[in-house]
Amino acid sequence: MDKEKAKKAAELAEKELQEEEEQRQIDLIKKAIKQTLEAIKQKEKERTKLNKEIKTLKQDIDNIRAGRLDLIAERQEKDEEAKKTSIIEVVKEVHHHHYDRWYEPYKIIWNEPIINIPSVWTTTTSMPCDSTLAVTDSSDYTVVNCSIAKDAYAGTYQLDSGDCVTLT
Repeated sequence: MDKEKAKKAAELAEKELQEEEEQRQIDLIKKAIKQTLEAIKQKEKERTKLNKEIKTLKQDIDNIRAGRLDLIAERQEKDEEAKKTSIIEVVKEVHHHHYDRWYEPYKIIWNEPIINIPSVWTTTTSMPCDSTLAVTDSSDYTVVNCSIAKDAYAGTYQLDSGDCVTLT
């Protein structure tokens, strides 16, 4: 009977070792799943933030297209993230009494921490793009009105990637 007890004890010990190994494997899988879910959650947060930034940048383009620098200035006053996201900061000049909003002056300030633009910035496009953009303002800001913004946005722009984007 001692052999029988030893055999059962050995089988029981082997079974316990096998169960412990299975539990380690299960724990490993559960840990991997949890970390994967955490990574997904983090990436979704990043995507949400990027989607908001893209939306803000597209709103900036749409507002410039419509000649509505006032809407950009208002959005940037209300939302600090919009101000940080935008390539330019738009601030309404005060003490000007124009009767037509199209001619109200706005300061356009480059947000240099986001995009590194030297004081003289020239981009010349090559074929198939047919427009040239040259900004040669050496001051900290430029004053622009809504009428100029509305008319100046249109053109074909060659991006650093080589892609051309036409805005009409």
